[in-house]
Amino acid sequence: MENGTVVRKFKLWFVWQDEKHEQWLQRMAAQGLHLRDTNCIGLHTFVRGAPADVAYRWDVGRQRRDPEYMQLFQDAGWEYVASTMGWHCWRKTRKAGAVMEIFTDNAGRIRKYRTVLRLLALAMVAQVPSIWINFRNSRELLARKADIAAFPAATAWLNVAVLLLLLYAIARIGSRVRNLKRA
Repeated sequence: MENGTVVRKFKLWFVWQDEKHEQWLQRMAAQGLHLRDTNCIGLHTFVRGAPADVAYRWDVGRQRRDPEYMQLFQDAGWEYVASTMGWHCWRKTRKAGAVMEIFTDNAGRIRKYRTVLRLLALAMVAQVPSIWINFRNSRELLARKADIAAFPAATAWLNVAVLLLLLYAIARIGSRVRNLKRA
């Protein structure tokens, strides 16, 4: 699969875009770019090789170092590729007529997305104290006419933006769970 040439591409994706991201990785493999690593800021490292029909899938929540977790996927023919922020990427050569999913039933997909929802809710709750502290500090600094009063306010507004993004992610993933339950 590899000839050694390393190619880096930037592609930011959000938690509710996992399926689109998997499709993008599959298109890269069809062009001969095979994922080797990725990180939380969207930088993907590929190794150039022969074009291949490869399925990529993301899983979340389990520890990569858990031998049972790794063995479960490997026994099903999946190759571990990379991890970032608790997400684990797996790949498998596509075969005609074969199901190319790591979760073969909706119950497994629902469990995956419920794990995502719990993590998003935890991240959202963690934003609240930061917002409160930064707005309080900004108000106190403004009362003293301090030159740096704008910094905590800007940080608080950034936390509000992150909170809104998390709420949006929860809504999107929650919708996906509801659709899977109906299917």
